[in-house]
Amino acid sequence: MFTLNDLRTLLHAKPFVPFRIWLSDTGTLKNIYSAEQVWLFRRYAIIGLLDPNTIEGTFDRHAVVRHMHITRCEGLKSGVSPFTSPGEPLSGTSAPAVGS
Repeated sequence: MFTLNDLRTLLHAKPFVPFRIWLSDTGTLKNIYSAEQVWLFRRYAIIGLLDPNTIEGTFDRHAVVRHMHITRCEGLKSGVSPFTSPGEPLSGTSAPAVGS
């Protein structure tokens, strides 16, 4: 069973690696792009959800996730910032060519 300490370990990793968690109670997944996105409590965590249509970097909504409902996790591609504008190329990459 996934525990508070498991989640804490992922959030405090140096360097931080974005990750995804799957939930048993809803069958959904949540992407965690930075440690500041998650607030830990003894039996649950609150995950701030970014509005994909804005570039403000603020949380639009939140999800309450009980540790016992996290069934698995995996690392996401590192280097992806949740604060990147929609359609903006990632740092170190070039913009896609028009018409490609």
